[in-house]
Amino acid sequence: MFFRRYAPTLALILMLLLSACGASATPTTQAPTTAPTVPTELPTAVAPTAAPPAAVPTTATTAAPPTAAAGITITDMAGRSVTIAAPPQRIISIAPSNTEILFALDLASRIVAVDDFSDFPAAAKSLPKIGGSNAKYNIEQIVALKPDLILTAGLTPPEVVKQLEDLKLTVVVLGTQQTTLDSIFSDITLAGKITGQIEQATRLTGAMQTQLDTLKATLATAKDKPRVYWELDGTDPSKPFSVGPGNFVNDLIGLAGGSNIFQTASSPFPQVSAEQIVSANPEVIILSDAAYGISVESVGQRAGWQSIAAVKQQRVAPMDDSLVSRPGPRIVDGLAATAKIIHPELFK
Repeated sequence: MFFRRYAPTLALILMLLLSACGASATPTTQAPTTAPTVPTELPTAVAPTAAPPAAVPTTATTAAPPTAAAGITITDMAGRSVTIAAPPQRIISIAPSNTEILFALDLASRIVAVDDFSDFPAAAKSLPKIGGSNAKYNIEQIVALKPDLILTAGLTPPEVVKQLEDLKLTVVVLGTQQTTLDSIFSDITLAGKITGQIEQATRLTGAMQTQLDTLKATLATAKDKPRVYWELDGTDPSKPFSVGPGNFVNDLIGLAGGSNIFQTASSPFPQVSAEQIVSANPEVIILSDAAYGISVESVGQRAGWQSIAAVKQQRVAPMDDSLVSRPGPRIVDGLAATAKIIHPELFK
């Protein structure tokens, strides 16, 4: 349930998933109109102040010889039956999460283009770009590149998938609108199968599972579940956007040993009021909008927020939102970064 990329603003993301709830308890369909450009499934931000988690390898050099995928038919994450005639050698990724998966599976040499927002690892920045803002893609360029596989994502508009299909291009959907850790592992496994990188996918998911198990064991020793306010867009500090049920970040907060103060909201992306936040008195505030000018210092200067426990105890931290908004290899790193903000005492 997370993850962005197709829209230049948070507004389109909210439109694609569910409408946000209002500043009061009364629901509203209004989406933020001043949110910054967002390159993946949810808004990005800057690197967390917590110590960086152990990274799962995500860079690559030369792809290993294909070991599978010749003449197979698979069911993708959208339930579509797709035949892969031969191990793909010219791949286009229409999602930053898929780009990260391809690099992590040692497939860098087979990627011929990516969407405009694919920026990790660093090598992805230099690849040809085929669009993505407002879910608009350069179809002529895509066709000219002669891809034998196009990877779209759960939030890719169905009309885009159909347009590519009508051009007799091989399209596979990775990711769903209801992201879970299990679905991310399944995405990586499927990507390995269709590209002939089955062994690499097994190693990658195995390393992620080991890291996840270690995190769970550490978090099991937590003595409390701090109240957490996660800010997606504080452009209007009187009516910021947060995360609610049906949003993968809500699940991550729970997995990281916290309690989301808006876990019972009526929307995955609730627009709340400053009064609601002050009343909930969060003990931890996580800013995934820090890349857009929302600083730790500015939060402390908001009217009435000086009484919030997180502000008084200086437990306000920025978050590299790309770690948690892209359903790919770095998701466990995102969980680790979140856990270190919520429970720093466990990671000394």
